[in-house]
Amino acid sequence: MKTVRVAAGIIQRDGSDGQEELLAAQRGYGDMDGMWEFPGGKIESGETAAEACARELREELQVSITNLQDFYTLEYDYPEFHLSMNCFFCNLDENSDEPQRNDKQRELRWVHRSSLATLEWMPADVELVNVLEGLDETEGEDAPSIDEAKTKLVRRRAAVRKSMQGNKRKNTKPELLVRKRLREAGYTGYRLDWAKAPGRPDIAFPGRKIAIFVNGCYWHRCPHCNPSMPKKNVSFWEAKFRRNVERDKRALGELEQLGWTAITIWECELKRDNIDATMDAVIDRIRSAWD
Repeated sequence: MKTVRVAAGIIQRDGSDGQEELLAAQRGYGDMDGMWEFPGGKIESGETAAEACARELREELQVSITNLQDFYTLEYDYPEFHLSMNCFFCNLDENSDEPQRNDKQRELRWVHRSSLATLEWMPADVELVNVLEGLDETEGEDAPSIDEAKTKLVRRRAAVRKSMQGNKRKNTKPELLVRKRLREAGYTGYRLDWAKAPGRPDIAFPGRKIAIFVNGCYWHRCPHCNPSMPKKNVSFWEAKFRRNVERDKRALGELEQLGWTAITIWECELKRDNIDATMDAVIDRIRSAWD
């Protein structure tokens, strides 16, 4: 399924009654004509999500924004594509004009955060509305303020991004173990991170059409060791893991159609007690496909 990456701006302001208001846009075209969404648009090649958010709001609403804060990534499967939406808190620049409706919008409306659920939202935006409404669900003297709750979301998002960026794609410890065993067995001349084959195998013997994937159990959802699921932002992680699994399955199917031998090795299969049996089986498959 094709993934469409977009950025959305949650533009905030203080209403005349002192309560926070957010800007919502009502669609005026397509199958979802009349539904509401937060303004934004597609992330173009070479753009960061923040750059795309500022550009789309400028083009769509004729406004300038400031104080962009990345706080959430929404994942949603529409029938024709998968939507991945980076969401930003932001404010109108003090010198900006008021937002202007364009010809694809029926209406722009400033809505109290507590009243967001009274509108009929686009399917993907429903989850985001729930997140925004949940900012003030806690009660009591020690409950965080709205600003504190927002700051917590922003910091959590930054921590997740930093963690994901720190994950190595190449030369991981499991890959190095597999390559060492291949060399010891006399199988050299392989290519690494081979982009010319479906799925970009970690190790490939292009001339023999052999592809080896060394999968981390957590990110690829190992069927053997049942990796844990994050307890926060569950819908985001479920969607991300599902896409990873579907992408892996699609790559294996495409390789099979092209006549490749595809071998998947799981991280847990390379632990000290398992690695000998695992690599013996892998070498046997390579030997069978080699001739």
